[in-house]
Amino acid sequence: MKEQRFVEARCIGRNWQDEYKRKLVSAEEAVKVVQSGDRVVVPASNQPRLLGQALAARKDELANITIHSDGVVQRESLGMFYEQVMDETFYNTISIFAGDFARTALAGTDSKRTQFFPGLYSLMIKPFDERPQECPYKIDVVMVVVSAPDKDGFCSFGVDLYNKRAYCKRARNVIAEVDETQIRTGGTNFIHVSEIDYFVEYTPAPLTDKLREELLSKAAPEVRQLVETIIPRLPKSRQLSAVQTLAMSDLATVKSFMTLLALGEPPPGIRAIAGYVSHLVKDGDTIEIGVGMPSAWMMTLGAFDDKHNLGIHSETGSPGYGTLTEKGIITGKYKTFHPGKVTSAGFTGCSGEDLDIINNNPVFELYDADYILDIRNISRIDNFVAINNAVSVDLTGQINAETGFGGRMINGHGGQPEFHIGATLSKGGRALTLLPSTALNRTVSRIVPELDQGAVVTVPRYFADYVVTEYGVAKLMGKDCRQRAEELVAVAHPDFRPELKQAAKKLFYP
Repeated sequence: MKEQRFVEARCIGRNWQDEYKRKLVSAEEAVKVVQSGDRVVVPASNQPRLLGQALAARKDELANITIHSDGVVQRESLGMFYEQVMDETFYNTISIFAGDFARTALAGTDSKRTQFFPGLYSLMIKPFDERPQECPYKIDVVMVVVSAPDKDGFCSFGVDLYNKRAYCKRARNVIAEVDETQIRTGGTNFIHVSEIDYFVEYTPAPLTDKLREELLSKAAPEVRQLVETIIPRLPKSRQLSAVQTLAMSDLATVKSFMTLLALGEPPPGIRAIAGYVSHLVKDGDTIEIGVGMPSAWMMTLGAFDDKHNLGIHSETGSPGYGTLTEKGIITGKYKTFHPGKVTSAGFTGCSGEDLDIINNNPVFELYDADYILDIRNISRIDNFVAINNAVSVDLTGQINAETGFGGRMINGHGGQPEFHIGATLSKGGRALTLLPSTALNRTVSRIVPELDQGAVVTVPRYFADYVVTEYGVAKLMGKDCRQRAEELVAVAHPDFRPELKQAAKKLFYP
């Protein structure tokens, strides 16, 4: 059985080189294991490129193939499956996190060609193991990116682990694209050669000085200047493809990309939010920082620069994990779970400089997502602080981080529910929800009387804690609905406070 193979593989150290050579094939040969009716899982977030292209080329000889991804779908890896001409063969599902590219295809948008899978990281594996008769799907083929094997035949899953190892345990076939640029970490971020059925070697071309000059020579001067600042912040495997795209982009697109990387001038109000976060986080706390805006800016804007002995236990990375550890701000000294270690399910989101520090550094450990995001494990960490974002918050404290304009999908929930709830259950813990007070050029308030019909409640109101905007901190825990409304109105944009006060009066006053 596959599970038994996975357990036994840890004892295998000899002759793996011969096994690797036997399993080394072309991408076209590897994807022949995919059969009509199969479910192919391509976990987030570093996804294979050659394998996706080879599978897409089989469009006319296959039928009823499900392509499932946990997390952001990378355009260069899986983008072809989201084209309408592929609909007759491939059916797409996505869970956890969508991102810009997959967003337009999701149910709840105009297209509805892709279905969102609302499963938590910590519960994603449970149906396979505990309810196989009820589980409507199986894992036929997993396609992942791994590092080259080490001296004992173990490959790393690189910059992120998430559910990759768990899926590989339970799959009929595992195909791995070998990328020599992938980093190594401690924890459970490994898989042995014996546990993989086929290897395909593909290492992205590096961004050489010659290529960089050639590409940037075609860019507008102001675009070139900004792209030059972006390059060092990117993992080496992404630098060439990013520069190829950005060099041909307009200034607004490049600035938007910089904002996602927490580079340049922050959007209005974000610096003030960072100041409030700095006040709420104390020396010795263990923190989690969600991806997206505005949380990705917190380390860059110095929210933790004056802190001592912080710990990290997180779903994913954020710019600064490596550099703040190197500076001695992050030590994990007071962590009550994996003390002295930076523990996460992935380091996607960290800068290139961070990843250089993280690579082969014993302080940094990646573990399976269902372990990292288990609410019981999170709540074991004293003084745990979850820092996440929201699209909108209503006056009772219901937090929506997934939809806008009713049920229109903007993103998935990521690990926010588990970390938020775990933080509120932690001894001394706090859950911070960050959001600018307005959206759409200050024409819409993000603090709303009631969520739109069809809006998703990512975090229920009974777990609401601190809500932070550029106008202050609303403290909701332990307060009734009228008191919560007063707190939230006080941190809303001044232009919207009068109408929010009227709504609160109508909702909560006799």
